[in-house]
Amino acid sequence: MNKRPLDESRIFEMNFRGTSNDLSSVKIFTNKNSFQIEKQISFDSEYQPISSLEYFAGSVLSSILLTLLEQSKKRGSMIEEIEGVLNLSLENPLSLVGVKGYEEEPFIRKITVTAFLYVELEDDDFNDFCFGALKHSPIYNTLKRSMHLEVIFKKLV
Repeated sequence: MNKRPLDESRIFEMNFRGTSNDLSSVKIFTNKNSFQIEKQISFDSEYQPISSLEYFAGSVLSSILLTLLEQSKKRGSMIEEIEGVLNLSLENPLSLVGVKGYEEEPFIRKITVTAFLYVELEDDDFNDFCFGALKHSPIYNTLKRSMHLEVIFKKLV
């Protein structure tokens, strides 16, 4: 089936491939890169590699910050500094480590992102810009429909 140009402007499809040659880690292949993940999550403070949950949280945070930067550039590079903090609440974590008596499904209950921006906008314009920018974040727009996702904007002075 051939896609019409209109279809391609409405839907952008992406494909990824994952393999596990050693049966203990997964290598993800994107169109141009690859990365390997050994654990869904690690509760070991000494564990160095990035887990699936960390990639996920990093993707959420970076998507929101990059969306703000992209929208700022479209309006003439208003943002002079930006930083963000993400807090994630994982419910039922003990079931992940096999604690007897804990069988509930683990899931992310809540994500709160706080974005700190240095931008010369008055309060109403600041809020309009920030919340308007979020409308351009596919990750934010997807997650807000399926979980508690809060984004707080703070103006640096």
